[in-house]
Amino acid sequence: MKSTILGFLLILFSTSAVLAVEKKEIDAIFKAKCMDCHSNETVMPWYATLPIVKDIIGADIEKGRSYFMLPSEFFAYQDLQSIPKHVVKRLQNEISHDTMPPILYRFGHFDKIVSADEKKKILEFLGNVNQNLVEPLPRKESLKLNQAKVSLGNELYHDKRLSGDDTLSCASCHDLAKGGTDQAVSSTGIRGQIGPINSPTTYNSVYNIKQFWDGRSETLETQAHGPVNNPGEMGANWDKVIAKLKKDPVLLNKFNSVYGTKNITGDMIANSIAEFEKSLITPNSRFDKYLRGDKKAITPDEKAGYELFQKQNCTSCHFGPALGGGVFRKMGVANDYFADRVQGRNGLTKRALSEADLGLYNFTKNDLEKNNFKVPILRNIELTYPYMHDGSIPSLEKAVEVMSFYQFGTKINNHDRDLIVKFLKTLTDEDLK
Repeated sequence: MKSTILGFLLILFSTSAVLAVEKKEIDAIFKAKCMDCHSNETVMPWYATLPIVKDIIGADIEKGRSYFMLPSEFFAYQDLQSIPKHVVKRLQNEISHDTMPPILYRFGHFDKIVSADEKKKILEFLGNVNQNLVEPLPRKESLKLNQAKVSLGNELYHDKRLSGDDTLSCASCHDLAKGGTDQAVSSTGIRGQIGPINSPTTYNSVYNIKQFWDGRSETLETQAHGPVNNPGEMGANWDKVIAKLKKDPVLLNKFNSVYGTKNITGDMIANSIAEFEKSLITPNSRFDKYLRGDKKAITPDEKAGYELFQKQNCTSCHFGPALGGGVFRKMGVANDYFADRVQGRNGLTKRALSEADLGLYNFTKNDLEKNNFKVPILRNIELTYPYMHDGSIPSLEKAVEVMSFYQFGTKINNHDRDLIVKFLKTLTDEDLK
């Protein structure tokens, strides 16, 4: 399937004859105005081979592709209402705010500017989709989980025998009393080894599109295999772990009760831990109460912060019940985060580049996905400091400033920043305070 905005839209409205905007009109607009920088089907102008000009055009296209490329799985959607809402929201934002193409690009490409009439047609087309991007977390009693597995998984999650020297458990890096993290820049593994990346929360992790910052695990179950067998983390292997667990007759009986056998396997351990982690949703925040209809659950300032959060298009990445975890995005879309961090500019902690900074690229080896990371979950965000994949941001205030500047290219004022921070603190589950 072709990863292009054009192809995406062609499939979507092939079954949407009721739309006021005709297929051929949208087809022509996106083909003429968007494909060159947001697809793999760039048609280079004759002057693209000229010295200097070639480099400038190449940089424009690389930036455009890194900013907005639709994954191939989006092309399977056959009707308008099935379009992922965050994709529609992002397209609407760019079109309605006239952010594309960038100002400098327009000087040499007047033919790429989307006209007022074209904007109207595109927004009319996209406007047929329900835009409710944020929703409350489900109540725990609605979860359909195997409670025996949850109980066993809870025990194993906190069991230090899963590490090579019996010093670490899953909870060592994902402490449920610390928002499902360790509140450290990066986690400490077996024998005091310092890891390369910040520990993400296990709360609400069931809503992650994939696991780990770089998405290398498809599910919670496959993720559970990783740390145990990583020599820099828990430093064990399943054979050694199982040999220790088999010496515990009480635990063996629990495995027999859940799985019908005392022949413990690594898959069983990972499966039960994953079932426990699926239970770690936190639906008791004031924001959940607000979404469920209690309009007094948050203050006027917090509501104003939520409105700013939406207005600034934060929900194009932080959407869904967990307000995050559903998509990958490049860190440093509008400004170069890593260049500034290496130099210690703009208030960033000076730090050299590492393999962990490549993000999704480490897994896919796709150059367009360098510095792409799974968007973090914002639930309980005030507890999961420090922030970003590198743990370099100590406070929510600084995190909002960093995201505003490096993702959207704007320097947010203190008043708006503080309102957004007030909103973010409404996302903390009251049971965790």
